[in-house]
Amino acid sequence: MTTDINVPAHGGQLRQIAERFDVSASELLDFSANINPEGPPASVIQAMNRALNDPTTLSQYPDLDERDLRLSIAQYSGIASESVAVGNGFVPLLDAVLATLRIRRCLLPVPSFGEYRDALLRADVAVTPYVLDQELEFRYQPDHLLEVLATDGHDSILLANPQNPTGVLSNRAEILNFIERAAKLNIWVLLDEAFIDYAPNDSVGSEVESFRNLIVFRSVTKFHGIPGLRVAYSIANNEMNGFIRRYLPPWSITTLAAIGVQVALADTAYSQRTLRLNHERRIKLVADLKALGLHSYRAAANFVLVRFRAPEEARVCWENLVREHRIVLRNCANFEGITCDHLRCAVRDEDQNARLIEALKIQHRLR
Repeated sequence: MTTDINVPAHGGQLRQIAERFDVSASELLDFSANINPEGPPASVIQAMNRALNDPTTLSQYPDLDERDLRLSIAQYSGIASESVAVGNGFVPLLDAVLATLRIRRCLLPVPSFGEYRDALLRADVAVTPYVLDQELEFRYQPDHLLEVLATDGHDSILLANPQNPTGVLSNRAEILNFIERAAKLNIWVLLDEAFIDYAPNDSVGSEVESFRNLIVFRSVTKFHGIPGLRVAYSIANNEMNGFIRRYLPPWSITTLAAIGVQVALADTAYSQRTLRLNHERRIKLVADLKALGLHSYRAAANFVLVRFRAPEEARVCWENLVREHRIVLRNCANFEGITCDHLRCAVRDEDQNARLIEALKIQHRLR
């Protein structure tokens, strides 16, 4: 991997892109962030407007125990509220878990979300990167992972399902079998399910009491189009959850955010529509990319990872899409464990996806 220092650390950083290419951020169509293109549920906007008409929403402290929010999350996820800890995004939750477990050496399959390594290093955890095989579509290979875990004092592994940036999904049975085998080695399994809402039947969050070496992280905001509210949660067995919550700062979730999230999770019509639209749009987008001779991996979320013929082709295409078409993909040059001939592409609505494909056709003819 060759790191480009000009590549944003995360998707959705339109201001940084706009400054680099001397364009207006308002002109940019963002395919770099994996956010529901439908935007927030209308029910959330209505509920938050009602809340703002009540002065106590702002004049009173939020609920310190976040009881209603945790109950809402539990009902949505099919788990016990005693298993839930909520945080202002994923990173504070991972920090709290690492402080609780005091793990020493973590196996980290890559490519993966960059904040994993940063959080592990902040907690003074030794990190062993494990580069996933591109020829095997970046799929986890449980037998070999367990062989590596049995060496050099590993006590944990940090996984994602579906993975980011690849979108590759392991089914529920595969994940549970791996967790069970890891437990026999006294290995903690930290599992990020930030995009599992797109494959809800494969979540293992309900199994934390059966597998006490398992801690699951989930996001509320990506699937429901509300990343500005910054709410995520962890799921752990009842005893472990009590320890995790002690390491989280008090009042980390605002009253408005709690109200918005509870309404979003209760909006089943929005969830069902999102699942249907994303499935249809992703299939069409992948087919259109294939027609252009571009390979994409088998994704189960709201994004796809696209491989170009060479790193230079990917770099030039990424830059030209911004300059000439005002379209931003996620440049993957700063993902550990992945070659620079990859770009990640969110699944947006039909018209926006068509605009991207037309822009890629122009770049294809120019190369």
